[in-house]
Amino acid sequence: MSRQEILRRNPLLHDVPDAALDELATIVTERRLAPGEVLITQDDQGEALHLLTEGIVRVSRVSLGSRERVMGDVYAPGVIGETAVLSLSSERSATVTALTAVTTLMLYRPHFEQLLRRYPRLLWNLSRILAERVTFLNDELIAFGMNTEAALSHVFTHLYAQRVQAGVPRPELLPLSMQDIMLRISSSRETVSRVMRKLEKQGMVKIGTQGVILLDPDALERIPLEQPDAGE
Repeated sequence: MSRQEILRRNPLLHDVPDAALDELATIVTERRLAPGEVLITQDDQGEALHLLTEGIVRVSRVSLGSRERVMGDVYAPGVIGETAVLSLSSERSATVTALTAVTTLMLYRPHFEQLLRRYPRLLWNLSRILAERVTFLNDELIAFGMNTEAALSHVFTHLYAQRVQAGVPRPELLPLSMQDIMLRISSSRETVSRVMRKLEKQGMVKIGTQGVILLDPDALERIPLEQPDAGE
């Protein structure tokens, strides 16, 4: 597959003219990472965004209280690091770590600015990506503000949808450990274990050696619409 064909798969570059892809192919810089390597470090200066072409990365952030929270995973094809490139401070808002072998194409700010001016479709695509992220965060705030079941439902169904879209084999098998889940929803092991047992009894999930298996994604998706538990 040519670099232009790889670029065309990225949501930032949907429906842009061939001339833009040809230009991009000559100015991006390829970077490869092994599992566990850090691509972006929170609070560092960011001069480039990354077009994720292969693999999966995890986005995490440390709060003012030095508490880490996993914000989510990004599957190829995707865009990473655009916030720092667009902001005045240029500081990275989160740390991004490779979960698998990862390949990205780095696009530096000056080139990105030039492309935005010449190809308005890029700006439209970027706006759509950012709007989708705002919608996701709004849904997350609602779910996390209800109860642990709603929070887990949001995390599980979103990750499942990502895996389906990325064409991952067995998308219903979510590679999440108990520690991963705790970092996702900022909750204690005791609380997560209790709610996971409840979801297992209801036939929605199964906890396996490789992660969490979704048995009924549709039922999980309905949980945020229910009333908060009295004890939550």
